[in-house]
Amino acid sequence: MMKKIIKMLLLCTILTACNNDDDNNELLSQEEEAQLLQVQFSEIQTLASSVDCINHENWSYAPYGSNACGGPVEYIAYPNNIDTNRFLTLLEEYRVAQEEFNEKWEVFGDCSIPEEPAAII
Repeated sequence: MMKKIIKMLLLCTILTACNNDDDNNELLSQEEEAQLLQVQFSEIQTLASSVDCINHENWSYAPYGSNACGGPVEYIAYPNNIDTNRFLTLLEEYRVAQEEFNEKWEVFGDCSIPEEPAAII
């Protein structure tokens, strides 16, 4: 809980440090934008880990992120008894944000393609 509060404070600090132009993202540094991405992903991880995995049949997985060369960064397991619509929306928002980050800052990577999980254990 404390980590979430700290991350939200960091997000507020970054956002209030910028002026009120419509294009606030244009004013953020690469590091600040990376921190915002981390805050987004932390929310996803928190939601995914909000339930213990007791029965793998009650879980699913989905790709997340945007690799600089295309495709997902990795896969994340999540419990089916959470608000899956919200969770999948957060994943899509994160994918788009990371794709925009990669394009804006000309990020490149090793172009590895993560293997889709065969099962949740």
